[in-house]
Amino acid sequence: MKVICNRGALLEALTVAGNVVAARTPKPVLQCVKLTAADDRLTIAATDLEVAIRYSDPQVQIEQPGEVLLPADKFRDIVRESIDDTLSIEVVNDQAHIKGQDSHFKIYTQAVSDFPPVPDFEGEPDFEVPGGLLKQLIGQTLFAAARESTRYAFNGVLIVAKNKKLNLVSTDGRRLAMAKSDLAANGKLGKDGAQAIVPAKALNLVDKLIDDPEEPVQFQMRENQIIFHTSSATLTSNLVEGQFPPYEDVIPKDADKTMTAATADFLSAIRRAALLTTEESKGVRMSFTKKGLQLTSRSPESGEAEVNFACKFDGADVEIGFNPTFLTEALRVVDSDEISLELTAPNRPGLLKGGQNFLYVIMPVNLQ
Repeated sequence: MKVICNRGALLEALTVAGNVVAARTPKPVLQCVKLTAADDRLTIAATDLEVAIRYSDPQVQIEQPGEVLLPADKFRDIVRESIDDTLSIEVVNDQAHIKGQDSHFKIYTQAVSDFPPVPDFEGEPDFEVPGGLLKQLIGQTLFAAARESTRYAFNGVLIVAKNKKLNLVSTDGRRLAMAKSDLAANGKLGKDGAQAIVPAKALNLVDKLIDDPEEPVQFQMRENQIIFHTSSATLTSNLVEGQFPPYEDVIPKDADKTMTAATADFLSAIRRAALLTTEESKGVRMSFTKKGLQLTSRSPESGEAEVNFACKFDGADVEIGFNPTFLTEALRVVDSDEISLELTAPNRPGLLKGGQNFLYVIMPVNLQ
């Protein structure tokens, strides 16, 4: 194998693939990337056995096709520190020679046959979504997924495609985020649709792969895997095991009190009221009346805060406490200038809505 690569494009491909490479593993082969030179492009593959990626770099000149397995960290470091616009990579026996104008590195290779298979995208997609829209949906849900929960289904994001609609839903048991959109194309999706719980790591990687908001991202769902495909990359992920909670049952439907406010102004008020909270007193008291909203917090170690916020409020007066971090995280991903917060009682969840396609359920906190 011998290729001449654009260094910048090669570094970008290695950086993306490097997010999949296993950091610690008893199998050294999983700390490698597989390079395949064929069909006028260089394809870089990586896997940790849970997530796998194939990233294609067309900015290459292939003088001799072939494939090689290289340690990901050393190879990436060489490419990153190089000062050349182009680098040549030539494989001779069990060594890869990486040459610039004033440098020559030799890296010992590993057996390509030891590398696990990395799936490619074949056939027609089940459905597809414009990249920019998918990034928005991921951004509006991924933050609310659990980091490490014993309820495994909480560690991912539920993707539901049905009736030309796409829903992404996440929860950690204390809040729930849902974002929805229309599908660009249905593909092979049947009338019963499809759904899967996708690990947070995989969606983070998909988000990084999208650089053209107009280019569609194609999906294929299999029994225990999901495949995402763009013109430059194919990412495959195992699915999260477990049963996602019936999220539609969690969404409050009997709210009789509603606050309406400008998104940015409400976010500012919460951030200011939260300045004197601590980990032990992580809550902001919200008193809603016809006159507006008063936000207060207090901490024995820090002091007290009071913020008066002008807003529109319909319904009977109510006082409720919320975790301010949970509210600010949701408000940051709202894509509308105005939000509404629907309430029922101090011990019942609130429902935050931003635009037509985003809603967020948040449980109250006890402020005794």
